[in-house]
Amino acid sequence: MTLHLVLSILQIIMIDVVLSGDNAVVIAMAAHKLPEHQRKRAILWGGGIAIFLRIVFTMIMSFLLMVPWLRLLGGLLLVWIACKLLCDEEEENVTADGAGRSTIAAIKMIFLADFAMSLDNMLAVAGASHGDWKLLLGGLVISIAIIMTCSNLIARLMNRYHWIVTLGAAILAFTAGEMMIGDREVAGYFVRNHQVSLDRHWESYMVSRADVKNFEKADALPADLRDVATYKPASNDSDPGLLEFIGQMTPEQRDALLQHTSDTTAIENLYEETRRRDVPEWVPVAWRGTVDAWFQHKWEAKNWQAIKGNRHHYVSWLFFAAVIALCLTSPRWWPGQHKSTPPETAPPPN
Repeated sequence: MTLHLVLSILQIIMIDVVLSGDNAVVIAMAAHKLPEHQRKRAILWGGGIAIFLRIVFTMIMSFLLMVPWLRLLGGLLLVWIACKLLCDEEEENVTADGAGRSTIAAIKMIFLADFAMSLDNMLAVAGASHGDWKLLLGGLVISIAIIMTCSNLIARLMNRYHWIVTLGAAILAFTAGEMMIGDREVAGYFVRNHQVSLDRHWESYMVSRADVKNFEKADALPADLRDVATYKPASNDSDPGLLEFIGQMTPEQRDALLQHTSDTTAIENLYEETRRRDVPEWVPVAWRGTVDAWFQHKWEAKNWQAIKGNRHHYVSWLFFAAVIALCLTSPRWWPGQHKSTPPETAPPPN
């Protein structure tokens, strides 16, 4: 086993563990009220199925990127899950007779939540595997044990400290808010129609950044590059500077940038991130005009120019706060939570 292979596997494990913290929380919330043996079964099956599907969907990431409104729908699903889990806390603990039914319900909830939240880290893991499905599978299988262990530990803590359940629901709500406002179609609507940016993550749809070494003559770039390429040298000449590129890069623009640096690897990676990709051949001809708008990874430079001086990122934090408040107050307004109590009957006469 080469050092490169080991480092790639470790990178995948770290990405999956860091980005799956909220996954561990939702698994714990869904299973912590079950008896010990039922809890382990729910965590194993619910998390295992969801992680298996995460592997499958990571392999078809290029297709998932074409599905519009996917992150918005995933965020809405996560809001429902957070509310449902928090409302279930108001019920009594699971009895032995109902443990089997509750285990199945927990597995379903774990699967739905883990799948929805996995949309965020699929792309990162796919990039770390560099298209090698063996690396992808190996790294994720190792990370399963870590996530499951964390879930079981958090579940035990939830049974001891109830405030952790509320904190977990807030984490899920915050994740849902990030998914909804970070949806590509939501961002596109506000940027194109109102020329405003409400979330800092929207900039990733327009601007690509790379650390480039030995970049020379930045002020002598061709005219067609000066409006889309910006280079910020590091304070130390031996360190790489930051190259920003707006929109989609053409092969001609890539070649022009290569003339100003010996760091060909950084420029080639930046080109792969920004270049315009053709719609796959398997997409029907009648659909290609529509799919083409979904398939591009970077928007045109004119979108970036339109939002200059009109970025109000505080709005996203207000939205996150509203989603968290909605979820945390769900036990008060969730249907079926306010059950009417039967009227008191007078005691029988003596």
